[in-house]
Amino acid sequence: MPMNMPPVSPAPVEEYTDRRDRPLRDLDGPREMPITLALNDEAVATLLATPESLEPLAIGHAFTAGWITRRDQVADITVSRLRHGLRVRLGVPARLARQAARRAPCEASVSSCGACGALEEAEVMAGLTRLPPHPVLSGEALRQGLAALEARHCRGQHTALGLDARGEVMTQGQDIGRHNALDRVIGESLLNGTPPEAVLVSSRCSLELVQKTVRAHIPTLATLSLPSALAVEVARACELNLVCCHRGRSLELFSGRLS
Repeated sequence: MPMNMPPVSPAPVEEYTDRRDRPLRDLDGPREMPITLALNDEAVATLLATPESLEPLAIGHAFTAGWITRRDQVADITVSRLRHGLRVRLGVPARLARQAARRAPCEASVSSCGACGALEEAEVMAGLTRLPPHPVLSGEALRQGLAALEARHCRGQHTALGLDARGEVMTQGQDIGRHNALDRVIGESLLNGTPPEAVLVSSRCSLELVQKTVRAHIPTLATLSLPSALAVEVARACELNLVCCHRGRSLELFSGRLS
């Protein structure tokens, strides 16, 4: 994608609270992990979810997805480790497992998580790469974007903005799902051939927002509230500038470059 914008000036150090060296275990944000749900030995879906109370999550998802119609159709539940996350196996009659496997490719989230619906954990991590070093947007430019985000707020929906180096809005996406709003910004950028310097999303930062931003080769992702530890870990590995804006009160840089 061509870059048709002036070079970004390095952000003054004092504009950001530097959290790039803060250990993942000390982060205050929400926890999330890829949780693969399997019926018998067949993976049916992978959710990005908090890794607590997994039995209720698995049973509830299986019921609302139509894999089961009664609790007593699940004979046993076992949890095991995977490379990045956890696998929850539900023991069910073979007939139900076959029916769910046939439906699995059609099961995709429409609001909460852009990765939910993937069959295997590896699909959740696919396509990630290390971005070229690039300084984060200046604090002044990012605050200009925050003002635009507040002005464009749409009740009941998330808003994503594509910003240029000065914090001016290039593209806008709104949707009930934060990942869908980001997809709209990325899609518009692909259509007009001009990628933004940064994307600003009116939500917390979870893994799928990092994934989408990295895949689009956008150097900076800023969100309104705290990132999950997994989002920070992947952002650091990919050299993505990841910023928490604390709803405009302060700016914290969790990964990337100041200059």
